[in-house]
Amino acid sequence: KLVGFSDKIMSNLFAVKSELCDSKFELKVNDVRFVGHPVRLDPSTTHSRPQDKRKSSTIILFNIVFALKATLNHDVVNCYHDLSMRLGLALRHEEYRCQFLSSEAKIMLAAHDEASQLPEDGQVSPFQLILDRSLLARHLRQVYEELCGSGIVQLRLNKWIEVSFCLPQKVHHSLATGRPVDCEGLLRGLKTLKPYHILLLLVERSELLHTLSPDASQALWRLLHVEESHLTPFFTLAADADLTLTQVLMLVGHLVYWGKATIIYPVCSTNMYALSPNAPTILNSQLSESFSQQFPGSSLLGVMAEFSLPTSLSDKCYPITSPHQQQEQVQQVLWLLKHGLLQQLHTYVYLSPPMSYDCDGVRAGGRELGAGQTGSHGTSSPASTSIPTPTVHEPPPLSNETSYLAPHPQSNHHPDITRDALHHAVVQLSQPASESDLGSVCSDERSPSPGINIGTTPEDSVHHCLDAVLSPAEKEMVMKVEAARNPEDLKLFSKLCVYFRGHHHLEEMMYRVNLRRSTLLQLIDKFRQVLITCQHPDDSTTLSSHAK
Repeated sequence: KLVGFSDKIMSNLFAVKSELCDSKFELKVNDVRFVGHPVRLDPSTTHSRPQDKRKSSTIILFNIVFALKATLNHDVVNCYHDLSMRLGLALRHEEYRCQFLSSEAKIMLAAHDEASQLPEDGQVSPFQLILDRSLLARHLRQVYEELCGSGIVQLRLNKWIEVSFCLPQKVHHSLATGRPVDCEGLLRGLKTLKPYHILLLLVERSELLHTLSPDASQALWRLLHVEESHLTPFFTLAADADLTLTQVLMLVGHLVYWGKATIIYPVCSTNMYALSPNAPTILNSQLSESFSQQFPGSSLLGVMAEFSLPTSLSDKCYPITSPHQQQEQVQQVLWLLKHGLLQQLHTYVYLSPPMSYDCDGVRAGGRELGAGQTGSHGTSSPASTSIPTPTVHEPPPLSNETSYLAPHPQSNHHPDITRDALHHAVVQLSQPASESDLGSVCSDERSPSPGINIGTTPEDSVHHCLDAVLSPAEKEMVMKVEAARNPEDLKLFSKLCVYFRGHHHLEEMMYRVNLRRSTLLQLIDKFRQVLITCQHPDDSTTLSSHAK
């Protein structure tokens, strides 16, 4: 309550001019910020049946205002404005349809007058009378309670219009992960979804289906009825649910935004996992009890201790491990990922000169590569208030990845490579890569899904592909490596060198260029003199990294 300001003064402040209607309203008084969306009514538009003797609406405008702390983040303030606008538009529709707002206003005024006329010994709160008699008052109380509780508002106004709203800052903070997420960062993170990612539900499938409204999208129903979705990449999930990939990515984005699911990489033996820095290690916690109920005989802290250092699933499998035990280990990893106790580490590759290589240009280039690459978590940027549509088609190697390299003339061929070997490499490089089955992204024993054919280069020189992404000093550095003498290795390196800037992890390279992990690791080992690797989580699956 604001000291010194009566209800009448506050109502006059919220009654804005008609020019300010249908736009954001924001007012700061002392340490309180008021936010709303005033809505103007046109009395001539009110529809009533001819047999009804009700008069036209006398309400000119109304404004649903939320009182917030003045220091609250503007990202949260914008979300409350969005809720005020949704409620205002729904009320305007009901007023035009059946004069719902006018009738509820009369009930509230009558209850207030009745409470003020009661004797002192029998006075009751007018707000209690309003709650008992007014459906709109009960709707507003429901909105307040759901905002204070789960952060998700699901209201059927006047038993006619459904109003749904999600406060992502509260929803994601109340999850088991407990990590702060801002709305703009979350929407920006949803744009980075890839076709090879998979969906991991944070709630039981039956519970999620029960919460869906009867008129929910049929595409969402089909998506949720696909079995073993936690092992199915999005492009395979689209085929199983008879949906387009664009539809799947949009539906997944909604589920993630509403805190019903998270994004992970397909679970396989080579995945590297480590304990999350935010993982609670309290003894006898509620998570420990839940884990013991889910996996009898196993200790949550004991399993977490196994991932204190980065560990792959193959490291946990022994020759005497039974298939049942392996399946239980996978389920335990999924449970830990679901509750934010584990994070997957991906390997990123950087092109870097060796320290012993005495070349000022190369060392400068190495520093240039390191600049701006470590901050993979990016700063926030403006985002739309609606859930974005992720990009479906994987683009070819982006030209802006090499924009910081200054233009340079065509360098001479390395003298150690013969013309015949060079011609052979050009012919092999110009041939398109073979495409394998789409379901092969999840395992090293199967080829990854088809990526982009980037193997087309002019036949005059294989160096044309290297010159497109490497500086002269970097190219000279690469050509001094022993593996560059092999035409096949040189051809493959020219395909992948655009990804050696630390922006793409190994799994994405496998998907884009259609390679086995073993082949990719062999190439990295052959060029280890100029390539370095590091491991860190992927921002596209760690949505909280997009927070401000």
